[in-house]
Amino acid sequence: MRPSLTAAICTRDRPHLLQRALASLAAQRESPAEILVVDNAPADSHVRALVAQSFPSVRYLAEPAPGLDFSRNRALRAARGEVVAFLDDDAVADPGWSAALRAAFEEPRVGAVTGRVEALALETEAQRLFEANGGFGRGGKRVRLPADAGRPLHGRRAPLIAWAVSVGSGCSLAVRRELALRLGGFDEALDLGEALPGGGDHDVLWRVLEAGYHVVYEPTALARHEHRRDAAGMGAQLSGHQRALVALMVKILTRSRGRRRAPVAAFLAWRLVKPGHRLARRLLGKDPLPAPLLLRMWRDCMRGLWAYPLARREAARRRRLA
Repeated sequence: MRPSLTAAICTRDRPHLLQRALASLAAQRESPAEILVVDNAPADSHVRALVAQSFPSVRYLAEPAPGLDFSRNRALRAARGEVVAFLDDDAVADPGWSAALRAAFEEPRVGAVTGRVEALALETEAQRLFEANGGFGRGGKRVRLPADAGRPLHGRRAPLIAWAVSVGSGCSLAVRRELALRLGGFDEALDLGEALPGGGDHDVLWRVLEAGYHVVYEPTALARHEHRRDAAGMGAQLSGHQRALVALMVKILTRSRGRRRAPVAAFLAWRLVKPGHRLARRLLGKDPLPAPLLLRMWRDCMRGLWAYPLARREAARRRRLA
């Protein structure tokens, strides 16, 4: 039996993007049981007014603590559906998105599902470069973890942790609500903006796997993401993701036990040297990113080694002040 699904959009002061994302959810062939908007530390009432005037059936919630995972956890606690499917406010869901996600949860051992995310537009050089770097797309082949972790990843064998951070993104991510809450929800020290810009999606996927549940990449659950149009924004996003990924690996390594510790350590070591490897390939004309950006990404990888404890303190401060 298919579980009920709540579609949730966490947003912050971007009503023009939110309107487009909500319109795509309203046009689903199989309507979600409910749609939530979580307005994160809003500077004004524009998002609230948009929801009330243009989407009266959508539930509006405000989360005062600034940070994406504060909002994700607010959605988990408030949702009425058995599955909570998160869509970024700068993304657009194809009409079959919610039905494909629901279908993937028919098997009770599935704890999380990621969807296919393609570029909404490739109008600027920055958008094309982001996509050439890999974008958010993960191809058209379904993946089920941990069973498929024995397959080659990017042409080589890889540990389960590498699959967990490569199987999709929070741009289009659904979790079984009861399980996610039991695991403690999203880590609010991640996805804090400049303090630590990312990691919450891959962290929850890894914890779902560690709890003995399955993670599925479902390519028929298609959404389209509007990449950042300017080079500065694109570069900041890529380098910030490197810092967040290394910070997440440090968190996972310090909490790993037994046989899983060595693969996590090896993968962390690879992530630390990978930008240097890419820089060497760039000098041979074999990498799409410019050398200054690769150097910035390498620097941010190193910054990630001590970023997580600092982010935990920042998250606790934000929660106290909210």
